[in-house]
Amino acid sequence: MKTSTQNQIGFITQKIQELQTAILHCHSNSLLKLPTSVINTLFVDEVGCVWIALNKPTQYLQEFDRSFHVALNYYKKGSPFFLNTLGMARVVIDPEELNMLPDHVKLNYDSSKLLMCVRILEANYYETPDKTEQNIFQKCKQTIAELFYGSNEYYHFNMDEEKNYA
Repeated sequence: MKTSTQNQIGFITQKIQELQTAILHCHSNSLLKLPTSVINTLFVDEVGCVWIALNKPTQYLQEFDRSFHVALNYYKKGSPFFLNTLGMARVVIDPEELNMLPDHVKLNYDSSKLLMCVRILEANYYETPDKTEQNIFQKCKQTIAELFYGSNEYYHFNMDEEKNYA
């Protein structure tokens, strides 16, 4: 069982490192919470915690909760997959903990940023279907057909291969 968990952490870590960029959604119930923002992943540690840096809010940091639930939605244009994670974020402001960061993170970390550690509780991995290359004639034909019949992107298929309309 332990090796299965390590394999999952390794897989998720690899995918996060490939994508690097995510949208952070704060799921805090407090009145003052971090805004939704685009973040860059600094690194993922051996236990699967994601270390991120984002712009410091204009309010005092003491006004924010120290830990709260977040969603990180990893996506990269042109990548054949995307990743949605839910986790518990913790604001890192302790100087001792900041000094214990790996050297490559210290070099890339700017003190004007807010450092957070996100312990992943759930991760959902999705592969995007490949789009076939079309020549100009095929693109024109598809565009004209979509004008009259609509786009095929609105069809959803069940396991029984029946078409269901969205």
